[in-house]
Amino acid sequence: MSYPASDIIRINARISPAGLGNANFASAMLFAPQLELPVGFEPDTYRTYSSLPSLSEDFADTTETYKAAQRWLGGTPATRQIQVWGVATADATRVATLNKARNIIWWYWTMWTAPVLAVKADVLAIAQWCEDNTSMFINNQTGASAAEIRDPADTDDIATQLTSAGFRHVYTAAHVTDPYSGSALAKHFAAVNYSADNSTIDGEYKKSPGVVAESLSATAYTTMQSKSKNVAFYTEVDNQGSKDIGRWINTNTHSTYGETIDDVVNLDACINYLRTALYGTTANQPTKLGQDPVGQAMLIGSARAELRTFVGNGYLGPRNYTDPDDGLVKYTFGFEILTKPEDILDISDADRDDHKAAPLRIRLFRKGSIRIVDVDLDVY
Repeated sequence: MSYPASDIIRINARISPAGLGNANFASAMLFAPQLELPVGFEPDTYRTYSSLPSLSEDFADTTETYKAAQRWLGGTPATRQIQVWGVATADATRVATLNKARNIIWWYWTMWTAPVLAVKADVLAIAQWCEDNTSMFINNQTGASAAEIRDPADTDDIATQLTSAGFRHVYTAAHVTDPYSGSALAKHFAAVNYSADNSTIDGEYKKSPGVVAESLSATAYTTMQSKSKNVAFYTEVDNQGSKDIGRWINTNTHSTYGETIDDVVNLDACINYLRTALYGTTANQPTKLGQDPVGQAMLIGSARAELRTFVGNGYLGPRNYTDPDDGLVKYTFGFEILTKPEDILDISDADRDDHKAAPLRIRLFRKGSIRIVDVDLDVY
């Protein structure tokens, strides 16, 4: 036998680990009451459905679970799937159910059936949980609750209570006859591919085929758009007799910072993608990430590359701004990383012993969207 070359050239292959993936911001969980669960679907478990026909094998079209899922799986734009969690009847305080589910699986969009959403205490508890766990809660309101929301004299309605609490991760959609209209709006955000150019959206003026466009009084419109209620609605838009049948208006959250739905969803996605990128840079080194300017530069470069993605997809964008550090007006193309590689030379001994990097100081500048156009006409 010949002398093996492997005894001369000794190659040791080091395989890089895959690391973490980005979160799926199209993932949704619908919480179904135990009384509607089919035989074999145990409470405190979940199933995944990719179409309405597959879901109808477990839930008849007369159930609230089917009606709620219909707004997500049917119509335009298309969504790939929905997860359904079986709620144990014994879990009346809603937080217990949410915690059980989150301990098993992660999702972003949180949906409940109409009987639960009709109870203000339940809505407030779910909203608090979603705020604490970075999940967007679709607060669909209908019937008597929608009438309360549209009454300017009613200050105890659920929308006013949510706005008073300033919840960022909940928005309310009111429709007098459709108990799940807001889920049709959420599908537009779930369809966003953050890796693609010009992919982020504003919910304003989107269309939801299948949802009946309402024609309301001026008082109802003004009340829902008030700062105290801040409720989305699906309506006709009229221009001197010419009607556009069906547009979403006032697509905002109840955030104390005045954020739209896309503001919150896009920031959640940006944070997740940035965390994933920095984790990969830190954890996937074949040797180690040096606690020196070179290692710090690698972290800065990783953050810069990921944030450029969010400039490309349209979340971040250019503007002139006043730099709070020196008071000068400057131009940015969407973000500024203030940390320098050499900043790691000045970290404290305690931070060095804890194997920390120099903190990354980053400014983000949202591209935003145009919703209102003012025109000044000079007629001669």
